[in-house]
Amino acid sequence: MSWAQLTVALDLSTPTASGDSTILVGRPGALDTVRMTAPDLREAQRKRVRIRAGFEEGGTSTGRVDVLLDVAVHIATDARTARSEAAWAHKHPSDTATVGVETMVYVGTPRGLASLILDIRAADVADGVTIVPAVAAGDSRDACVGLLLDEVLPILETHGLPPDPTVRPRAS
Repeated sequence: MSWAQLTVALDLSTPTASGDSTILVGRPGALDTVRMTAPDLREAQRKRVRIRAGFEEGGTSTGRVDVLLDVAVHIATDARTARSEAAWAHKHPSDTATVGVETMVYVGTPRGLASLILDIRAADVADGVTIVPAVAAGDSRDACVGLLLDEVLPILETHGLPPDPTVRPRAS
C-alpha cells in the first residue's frame, strides 16, 4: 500500500466546544469515514476488520471507507517536557480533554508521533489517525497543535503525504 493512502485528522473539539475536526492529510477516494477507539494497536486492527466487514456486508458504502484510530496526543520539543506537561494536566482534570480507557495515548516528540502514524498505516492497523490533543486548553495545548502543524506534518510530507492545502493558512 502506498503512503498516500493515509488520512490524518486533528480533532480540535474540547469539552465545551465539540465537533471541530480538520483533515490534515486526506486519502483520495474515501467516501465514508469511521472513527474508532482502541486501547492498543492489536485491538485497533481487529476493530478495523470488523468495521470494514460491516460496511461490505451491509452494502452501506459505495466506495472505500476510511477507518481512523483516535490517538490522544501530547507532544513537546523533547520527551521529558511532554511527560511533565501531561502529568501536570492529569492532576488538573479541567484542563484535560476527555480521554477514555479505550483510547490510545501518545506522549512524546513530534518525530515519535510521526513514526507512530506511519507505523499504524504500514502495519495495516487503520487507514489513518484522528489526533486528539490530550490537553484541552492552555499554552501546552496550543504548543502541541503548533508542533503538530509545524513539525509532524513536514515529516509526513517527506514520506509522500501531501497535506490538505487549506490547513496551513488556518494554522498560521
